[in-house]
Amino acid sequence: MDNFIVSARKYRPSRFEDVVGQTQVTNTLKNALRTSQIAQSFLFCGPRGVGKTTCARILAKAVNCENIAVDFEPCNACASCEAFNKNASFNIHELDAASNNGVDDIRALIDQVRFAPQEGKKKIYIIDEVHMLSTPAFNAFLKTLEEPPPYAIFILATTEKHKIIPTILSRCQIFDFNRILTEDMIAHLIGIAEKEQINVEVEALHLIAQKADGALRDALSMFDRISIFSDGEIKYSDVVENLNILDYDYFFKLTDYFLSSDIPASLLLFNQVLQKGFDGENFISGLSDHFRSLLVAKDEDTHILMDFSENVRKRYVEQAAYTTAAFLISGLALLNDTDFQYKTSKNKRLSVELALLKLSHLQNAVDLSKELFLEVKKKPLLLNENPLLPVPEVTMDFPQAAKGPVVTDQKKMFESRNVSGHSIRLTSLDNLKKELLEKPKDVEVPSVENEEITFEEIDRYAFQQIWKSYLLKIISEKKQVVFQILEAFPPEILDDKTIMIRVGTKSYLNTLNSEREEMYYFLKKELDKKAIDLIIKVDQQKSKAESMRKPYTPGEKFNYMVQKNPKLQELKDRLKLELDY
Repeated sequence: MDNFIVSARKYRPSRFEDVVGQTQVTNTLKNALRTSQIAQSFLFCGPRGVGKTTCARILAKAVNCENIAVDFEPCNACASCEAFNKNASFNIHELDAASNNGVDDIRALIDQVRFAPQEGKKKIYIIDEVHMLSTPAFNAFLKTLEEPPPYAIFILATTEKHKIIPTILSRCQIFDFNRILTEDMIAHLIGIAEKEQINVEVEALHLIAQKADGALRDALSMFDRISIFSDGEIKYSDVVENLNILDYDYFFKLTDYFLSSDIPASLLLFNQVLQKGFDGENFISGLSDHFRSLLVAKDEDTHILMDFSENVRKRYVEQAAYTTAAFLISGLALLNDTDFQYKTSKNKRLSVELALLKLSHLQNAVDLSKELFLEVKKKPLLLNENPLLPVPEVTMDFPQAAKGPVVTDQKKMFESRNVSGHSIRLTSLDNLKKELLEKPKDVEVPSVENEEITFEEIDRYAFQQIWKSYLLKIISEKKQVVFQILEAFPPEILDDKTIMIRVGTKSYLNTLNSEREEMYYFLKKELDKKAIDLIIKVDQQKSKAESMRKPYTPGEKFNYMVQKNPKLQELKDRLKLELDY
């Protein structure tokens, strides 16, 4: 049986032009070779599987190539290139810092650097996963890295740049590798499939590239795995089954169920997802991504943000056409809250099902709010139909009516004011002034006698009920001190419009005065009075009775304790304490 070589090794690039998705790095390195401006130390940073070690090997091979091409690519035919391709080169050394991370390993490396190359121009040292070196090893490496021999080149590679000490970073020429784009990865996989004579579906390769998350080595590993599973033909269904991926169809169906408020179908579909081995967290995450993609699909300018194949992208555009943005934004907010709550929830399935129930009713809520908005927008604002703006009852008090001309022809007087049961239209001051100037002068004016305003007597039983409701209101607002004062000093009805509250101390008076305005309007509204007189004052007799009463406020309790023990006041002053009254 022949030895099987995985695609990641078999199709590893041997030239700069074969490197996928890193043109900004390869072009810079080729220009450095062309101008002979090769730095003595490089640092290649980036995610896993994007070509850091590959570029380091190609650079090392190109530096020592005896017959370098016109485009400054290694020839792969000279003795130096062939020795490197066979892993037999004495001028290129690779060190895995993950397993050789101590000071002794770095000292052994420094000892090797002292010897000049026997063949070739340079000695290149490639240190992979350099962030795994210990701090003492880094410190031991500093001097050699800063002032290496003229024939030595160091190429460091790492996936975690932040773990490297700044003194190392400052001595290296840093190259940042990007994640490989999905389109570049698909093109590379198609080329390998043609060489291996494997039939593939583009949607299947697109799913592999998405799952790889920018790492070409991961994509090649999945490609090998699925090609073995499917026996030379890679289909979309095989990728979904083998990689345990939630298919897009689940989310397209679920969104349609939400829009039609089909709760049973939504719950049954979620149960089907759970039976296939997916957990609720992945389901919520996938549904959130689906809503985000639908929101992106609503605008042609943002279609570039959808990382899908052409067929899947068309489906998103079609579903986004009949899905409102309000539903998607509200749904994303709901799913985001569910994702936070999922980790701390004891019944995780119930938390997801509750989110599905809310999403099933969400479209109805959006439609209802839209109808109410359109209804309010079309209907004119009517003063006395708005419950928040009740029509005030206009009253005029004339303490002494002055004798003078009064217009009796009210039809002409208010000709410009259209009074109806639903709306009031106010005229401008210029029109009103013009009408007053045009009114007839020979108008009979009857005399108006002085009219005294009378008030109905306050029903004492009704007042007691109203006062009880006000006390309950005070309790609901957690104004305990005000409640205790009003309970201790009940109000008195003096005449038809006067209500008096006599309190025992000035502090009580100040407390009630802060609530006087609210109390006044409450009583006036409940008593259905045009005006009332609310009087709050201090009564000396009440003050004597108050002195016999038990203290209940924090200040009274403190004063009571000071009377029992005067040293308490001295303690308060000495410690500079303040009471929370």
